[in-house]
Amino acid sequence: MTTDLEPEVTAAEIEPIKTLSKIWLVPIIAALIGGWMLYFHISNQGPQIQISFETGDGIEAGKTKIKIKNVEVGTVESLALSASDDGVIVTARIQNNSVHLLNSDTQFWVVRPKIGKGGVSGLSTLLSGAYIELAPGSSDQEKDEFVGLENEPVTPAGTPGLHITLIGGSYKALDVGDSILFHGIEVGRIEYVHFNTQERVVYYNAFIDSPYDSLITTNTKFWEVSGVEVELSADGIRVQSGTLETMIAGGVTFDVPKDMVRGERVTEREFFNVFPNRDAIYENRFTHSMQLILLFKNSIIGLTPGAPVEYKGIRVGTVTRTDAEYDEITRILNQDSLIPVMISIEPARIGFGDDADALPVAREELKKLLLKGLQGGLANGNLLTGSKYIELEYAETPVAELQTFSEYMVIPTFDSQFAQIVTQVSKLLDKVNKMPVENVVTSADESLKQMTKTLKDFEESSEALTNLLQQAEQNKLIETVNSSLASIQQLTNDFSSGSTTHRELEATLNTMKKALAELEPLLTQLNQKPNSLIFNSGKKKDIEPKGSKP
Repeated sequence: MTTDLEPEVTAAEIEPIKTLSKIWLVPIIAALIGGWMLYFHISNQGPQIQISFETGDGIEAGKTKIKIKNVEVGTVESLALSASDDGVIVTARIQNNSVHLLNSDTQFWVVRPKIGKGGVSGLSTLLSGAYIELAPGSSDQEKDEFVGLENEPVTPAGTPGLHITLIGGSYKALDVGDSILFHGIEVGRIEYVHFNTQERVVYYNAFIDSPYDSLITTNTKFWEVSGVEVELSADGIRVQSGTLETMIAGGVTFDVPKDMVRGERVTEREFFNVFPNRDAIYENRFTHSMQLILLFKNSIIGLTPGAPVEYKGIRVGTVTRTDAEYDEITRILNQDSLIPVMISIEPARIGFGDDADALPVAREELKKLLLKGLQGGLANGNLLTGSKYIELEYAETPVAELQTFSEYMVIPTFDSQFAQIVTQVSKLLDKVNKMPVENVVTSADESLKQMTKTLKDFEESSEALTNLLQQAEQNKLIETVNSSLASIQQLTNDFSSGSTTHRELEATLNTMKKALAELEPLLTQLNQKPNSLIFNSGKKKDIEPKGSKP
C-alpha cells in the first residue's frame, strides 16, 4: 500500500562516457614542445670532439669554455685519463655554427696566467678561470680528434709567410718567441727549438711574416743580435746597441752582404747558418779551404781558433787548431818539441773560385809561393786583450824544399816582433854580463872618494872665506871702502855741469882755443916755408888780380 508521502522514483538517464578527455591535451602539447626543444637542442648543439693534453691543470668539466678571440664556441663536457695514462682526454662540444673551424690543422691550447721574458699574459684567467683557445686552420679536411698544445703557438696556423730553419753556430742559445729583425723592425720569430744530440747542433724553426718573406733569398745571411756590442779597432771604440727587447731577450737579424748579389727568392723551407755577429759573415762565408801547418818554437799564448790569417793587413784565412793532438807529437814537454798550428786558407780570398775545382790549382800556386819564401809568424792583434793572429810575409831567402807535417804542407815560421825584442834584450844583457863590471865599480869607487875629498877641501875653503869676511868686518874695511866711494862721488859732483870746477875748465878750454886760432897763420906759414922764421925777406904784398883792358 502506498501513500502520498513516498517520493516518486524516476529512472536515471544513462549516457555513454567519451574515450578521450580534453584534459589530456595539456600533457600531449607539453610533450610535443619538449620533444621539439630536444630535437632543436640536439640538432643545433654541434659535434663532439676530443682533445688530448699532457695535463688537465685548470680544466673542469661543464665549466671550462672553448673560445676564439674571446668568443665562446664550445664547452668541455668531460675529462678522463688517456688509455696509456700519459695524458688526459678532454671531450668537448662545439657549437653548430662553429663547425667550419674544425680542420685538420686546427690548434687548441689552455690559456693560463703566464709570466715570461716576452711579457705577462692570461691575467684575465685569474678571475674567470682557465679556458681553451681555438686557432682555426686553413685545411679543407675535417677532423674531430686533436692533440692540444702545451703553450700558445708563436705563429697561429694559417698566418701568411715563410717557414725557415736556422742552424745555431755559437754557444748563445735562442728561445721560442725570440724576435727576427730586419733593420731593427720585427719581421718574424723563433717557433721551435731542437737540439740534435748526434750532430751536437741546435736547429731553430722560424717564421717570417708576409710581406717580409720576400726579403729571404739564397744569399741572405743571419747573425745574432746582442744587447750591447763593443768593438775595439784602429779607428777607436765602437758601441752598438739593439732594441730594448733584444737587449733583454736577444734575437736574430738578417741581410744580404753588400758585396754580394741579392740572389733568388726563397719560397720553401731552407736552412741558414746563424753567425755570431755581422763581421763573421765576411770571415766565414766561403765553403772551400786548404789546410796548412805552422810549427812554432816559442809560446803561442793569445792565439785561438778563429783568429785571422792576414797578408799585409788583408785576411786570407783562419786559424783552425792550436792543439797538439797529432800522431807526430808524442812528448810535448820535450825542450826541442815544436807546437803545431793548423790554418785554413780560402782560395776565394786569394783570387781563385770558391768551388772544388779551384782547390788543386790554388794548392799548386801556394807551393810555388812557399818556395819563393812565404812564411808566417805571430803578430799582436790587441794590446788590451793580448790576442794574436798569423801574419804572412816573404823571407829574404827562398826555401829549397817544402816540408810536411801529418800530411799537411808546412809554412816556415819566423819569430814575432815580441820574440825579436826579447832576443835583442837577451843579447844586450849578455854584453852587459861580459863587461868588466868589477873594474868599473872600482874606478867609480875611487872617483867617489876623490870627489868626497874635493868637496871636503871646498868646504874648508868656504870656512876660510867666511873667516876672512868676518875679519874684514872687524877691521872696518867696509867703512874705508865706503869713505873712498864718498870721495869718488864728491869728485864726480865737482866735475858735473854747473859746478865751479866745470866753469874753470870750460874757460881754460876757450883760452886754449883762442891761442890756437892766433897760431894758425904761423903754423900755415911754417907748413908752406919751414925756413921762413930764419930767412925772412919781408912781407910781400898780396897779389892783386888784374883784369883785361878795355
